[in-house]
Amino acid sequence: MNKFNRLKSAIISGAVAMSALAAPLSAVSPSLTANAADGDNYAKLLQYSLYFYDANMCGNNSDCALTWRGNCHTNDVVPGGFHDAGDHVMFGQPQGYAASTLGWSYYEFKDAYDSTGQTAHLKVITDKFAKFFRDATELNGNTVSRVLIEKGEGNTDHNYWGAPETQGDRGRMLWTTGGAANVTAEYAAALAANYVNFGNADDLKYAKALYEFSKKDKSFYSAGTFYDAHWTGSDDELAWAAGWLYLATKDQSYLNDLKGCPTAYSVHSWESVQLGAAILKGEITGDWGSAAELSKFSGNNYYFANEWGSARHNATAQLCSLVAAKYNKADSSWAKGQMEYLTGDKAFANGQKHCLVVGFKPDSSKNPHHRAASPDVGASKENDGQNNKYLLIGALCGGPLDANGTYQDIRSDYQGNEVAIDYNAGFVGAAAGLYHFYKTGSTVSQIEGVKKIYSGSGATVTPGNNTTTTTQPNPGNNTTTTTVYNPGNTPSNDDDVVLEGSKLGAKTEEGDDGAINNVAEFEHNGAKSVTLYLKVNSNDTEVSGGFGTWNGEWLQEEFSGVKVNSDKTVSIDYNIPSNAGSTIKAMVWWPHDDGVTIEKVVLHKSASSSSGTNKTTTTKPTTTKPTTTTTKPDNSSTSSNGNDVVLEGSKLGAKTEEGDDGAINNVAEFPHNGAKSVTLYLKVNSNDTEVSGGFGTWNGEWLQEEFKGVKVNSDKTVSIDYTIPSNAGSTIKAMVWWPHDDGVTIEKVVLHMDGSSSAKTTTRVTTTTTRTTTKETTTTTRTTTTTASNKELDAKLLGDANCDNQVDLSDVVLIMQALANPNKYGLNGSDRTHMTEQGQANADVHKRGNGVTSNDALAIQLKLLNVISSLPTDQV
Repeated sequence: MNKFNRLKSAIISGAVAMSALAAPLSAVSPSLTANAADGDNYAKLLQYSLYFYDANMCGNNSDCALTWRGNCHTNDVVPGGFHDAGDHVMFGQPQGYAASTLGWSYYEFKDAYDSTGQTAHLKVITDKFAKFFRDATELNGNTVSRVLIEKGEGNTDHNYWGAPETQGDRGRMLWTTGGAANVTAEYAAALAANYVNFGNADDLKYAKALYEFSKKDKSFYSAGTFYDAHWTGSDDELAWAAGWLYLATKDQSYLNDLKGCPTAYSVHSWESVQLGAAILKGEITGDWGSAAELSKFSGNNYYFANEWGSARHNATAQLCSLVAAKYNKADSSWAKGQMEYLTGDKAFANGQKHCLVVGFKPDSSKNPHHRAASPDVGASKENDGQNNKYLLIGALCGGPLDANGTYQDIRSDYQGNEVAIDYNAGFVGAAAGLYHFYKTGSTVSQIEGVKKIYSGSGATVTPGNNTTTTTQPNPGNNTTTTTVYNPGNTPSNDDDVVLEGSKLGAKTEEGDDGAINNVAEFEHNGAKSVTLYLKVNSNDTEVSGGFGTWNGEWLQEEFSGVKVNSDKTVSIDYNIPSNAGSTIKAMVWWPHDDGVTIEKVVLHKSASSSSGTNKTTTTKPTTTKPTTTTTKPDNSSTSSNGNDVVLEGSKLGAKTEEGDDGAINNVAEFPHNGAKSVTLYLKVNSNDTEVSGGFGTWNGEWLQEEFKGVKVNSDKTVSIDYTIPSNAGSTIKAMVWWPHDDGVTIEKVVLHMDGSSSAKTTTRVTTTTTRTTTKETTTTTRTTTTTASNKELDAKLLGDANCDNQVDLSDVVLIMQALANPNKYGLNGSDRTHMTEQGQANADVHKRGNGVTSNDALAIQLKLLNVISSLPTDQV
């Protein structure tokens, strides 16, 4: 951000009547394989636009996808976050705005991210934002004490021109104890949006706390000459945050706050999020009256709101219009025409064309005002003839200084050629929205200065590009988008196909336990076996992991105790099952992260292996059915003999964590210290009459015993006994899966040192499962089945679970909600928030006749994503 007020928004005064452009959505979308000119290449546009955030990462940048960025400013009191613009200062309000707007674009156009393979990249970015907002917030219980809202000092920062990696200590950290609601409410909105999208419970916890903190003192903060926030104060940010918190919690109090949002007479921007809040209000309540600015998004002329970053405002107007178009409140073709200005496919009024997206075309802007991209050059006019050292891929330059199109690609013009995290936020969303509506273009497999390519098969693979995206279900109910290498017609040598380097597409992903694991996904193309080659970079002497494939259910074979060779190499063989799906996923769970590198994978067309390494493996498919035992009610009153140890309060250390299905579960972990048994005491805060969960322990493998059908006592208490196995590890993990989150409280755990129980009456059904795995916190996958569908009812439309006469992701969501909470979403209502009997008949698409299960939701989702061509309705 330069030292002038580049961010001042143009506010339109007076009442403007909103005229909704009720243009129906196109009934037929172009094919995923449609050829597109660069201007219509929305897959590539979305792919490129996200890389700008890698360029502006701050702190530990191990997730950065660029070759020319490293760690920086690691001595900050609170490291992390993103640099604001072409400089390295961090301003809180634009940071919160950028993160929440990126989250908004994913929430509205998730299909575009998934189809083009960009979900993983977006998650890296928004998770990094969210981590900084959490780290910048000091909590005392659930109450915020203070919040960090700026890092660095603007004038000092602007006097430095060089790489952020060599800037050194920036000193100033600005904290607030109140009175900066426009900043802290943006943090809350971003965290709540990230929770809605990806389900991190800590994000929601901090979002709630920050929102309450912001409401206590609604005063706003302006950063002196750098930005002025007085135009709309903090009411718009509070409404924006309330909207996201309502979507996250369905708490009516947040909706009431959202309904009071100001009428929007300006485009959504870092300083005024009135329009974003008004659109959320329209989506949720059907009342679009507050979204007045939408009426101005029409015509063929360049939409020009302000001379500072006019392209930024134009792109964000496109995003808002595209979201409104989903609800027939705008026309997607307007945004399409406006994007042609930004990509250089349409001339401005002065007859000039400018591609303002760095790297997108050969004639794109090359010299944005950005220190990291030009560390050895500077911004003075005498250096404008020298190009930036690095190509700032995907950055949206500030754009024309007037509506006629006046613009120069010179570094010193910070008004027209600076870049910023808030500039790209709306631009990313516009690219995603345009792909959602038009589905044209293709991602690419090689980009200058980029070491990690996010690409996918949601669009045509460009010539020479063999990287595609396949939507692969994880064990459990989650579906994630993963990068898969298709070897195609790669020449073989002795029937082997070697995948390495960019062809392998290895990456990292976060596991259930929060660890960063190395994975590689690839098509086997009929190979009989595969060998995974690793390089161990740590002092570990063994590795563990697994191979998986999806064929309608997840088949996984795990390995552990594989010895590391003296040269730090490891090779692991895997015989591909005859019933394998089209892709294989190789996973390394230990060592984590930088401790190991996946160097290559060799596909063996014959069954022979090219690996000569001796190894020890433990294998087990995860489809093994558990054995079920029923424990009769014990109506006797047992008592302790004085050898009990009570763990409660801080000693218990109860917490919540996200399950495989995205639900927030209550858990407690504790050392058993040689106890023979344990009793878990719960307090149920909902109207549920039963609880379910499990106990687990790690002794080199995960041993888990589950309980379900445990009746809630009349005083809302529950107690569950667990006999600790003789081969238990040092700690026990107690898990409550239902009710979720605030629906239940773990009050205490009692360890019985002599084996006797202090529980009075317990009725339960237990499922005992022994799993061989290498991750201590792995949760056994559970499939819940509703009552079998009424066979007297025929499906009116297969997949239409909510009976709205169309099949989309809302049907998938309803099925999963009904399975997770049948009392709330099951057969007890007639509206579209419940699964009626007809809806149940429609939803039973996987092996029709066996009732509605998570497999039905998965099948519908795969069909929507074109991963499968037809629903698997074969009768059982």
